[in-house]
Parts: sequence; structure tokens; C-alpha cells
Amino acid sequence: MDNLYVLDWNAEVWRFVVRLLAAAVCGFAIGIERKSRSKEAGIRTHTIVCVASCLMMILSKYAFLDLGDNVDGGRIAAQVVTGIGFLGAGMIVYRRDLLHGLTTAAGIWATAAIGMAFGAGMYVVGVCATTLILLILTFLHLPLRAFKERTYNILKLRAYLTDDGNLQKIHDLFGVEKMLKFNVTSVDDTRLAQIEITTRKNFTPEELCQIITENSFILNVEKNEEY
Repeated sequence: MDNLYVLDWNAEVWRFVVRLLAAAVCGFAIGIERKSRSKEAGIRTHTIVCVASCLMMILSKYAFLDLGDNVDGGRIAAQVVTGIGFLGAGMIVYRRDLLHGLTTAAGIWATAAIGMAFGAGMYVVGVCATTLILLILTFLHLPLRAFKERTYNILKLRAYLTDDGNLQKIHDLFGVEKMLKFNVTSVDDTRLAQIEITTRKNFTPEELCQIITENSFILNVEKNEEY
């Protein structure tokens, strides 16, 4: 038997369309928030994930009605959770002792759950979940000390190590948390070091210029911010 004869399509098809549209709107809303923060997954990714999850949930509930009770349609919904886990894992990058993309990966997973809620016809739950997630993402990004994640500045330096105390002075001046790179070459019997460090101190250009002026063994400093 075909599903065309099991479902009342005049009544059901528009319900399916409304569910897909509602999922698209909520996925779009979460995607805008992620895009506004220049995250890896933005509007298109979240919208597609939410709509696709909604569609899979609809299939899970209605695609096997013609087969009776002998088929477990819930397996499709279960596989969505696993499949989205692989997609989210692709967003996570561990670089320079810092973890990137974890919140975006969690957002992708949550967006899939929202799509499944709409696919199941649970509109109120889907809207409430979307609102709650947007509030969490927005509120926890407020510049409050309790919510602030650790922030490191990456500094690249070139300095002469004419004195054994120069390296310690670099540690003291820049508040070195970790030395990521340390290369030393000999130039006219003088040791020239190329150093890359992480620090929690946030230096202004004026402060860096003053440090170079007051410490002639430091040739230049390049600043890159990492979160």
C-alpha cells in the first residue's frame, strides 16, 4: 500500500509545509546570531540543518504508515542525532591550546533538535527552545566578568639575546603565559631570537612602541588576538 492512500493529504500536506517553514524561520534566527559573531556556521548552515531535521522527523512519523506497526520509523529520528554529531564535530578546531567552534557545534546540534520538534508538530516547544537558545547565546556574550572566556593575545617578537637576562625580561614585560615558538640564529656572534608567545595582557600600539623604545634589544613586536 502507498502512503498516498494512508494519509489524508488534503489535510496533512499543508501541515507539513507549515512545519518546514516554521523550522526554516527558527533555524534562520539562530543562524543570524551566529553570523553576527563571524562564526564558522552561519545563516545557511543553521537554516538547512533545521529544515532537514524537520523533514526527517516528518518522514520518521509518517513515511511508514503503510507498513503498519512492524516498522520502527523512529530510527530515522534517532539517526539524525548521530548524524548531526558528525557535522558538529567538523566545526570544532583545537589550535594553539585554544578550542574554537564548540559553541557553534552545540548550536548545530540544538538546531537539529528544534527542527525535529517542528517535524513532530510540537510548535510551542520548538519556538520556546529557539527563544531560549537565542537568549543563552546573547546573554552569555555580554561583557560580564563571570561569563568572560579566557582571552589570549598572540605576540611575535624579534629580539637580541645579548644578555642571559633578556629572555627573563621578555617574560616579565609581556606576562608570558606560554611560549609557542622559539627560534635562535647567530648573527655576527649575536643571538637573534624569533619568539611567539601567548599573554593575557592586552597591549595598545602605544604601549608596544614604548616597550621597544625602552628596551633596545627588542627589534619588533607583532600582535595577533586569539580567543
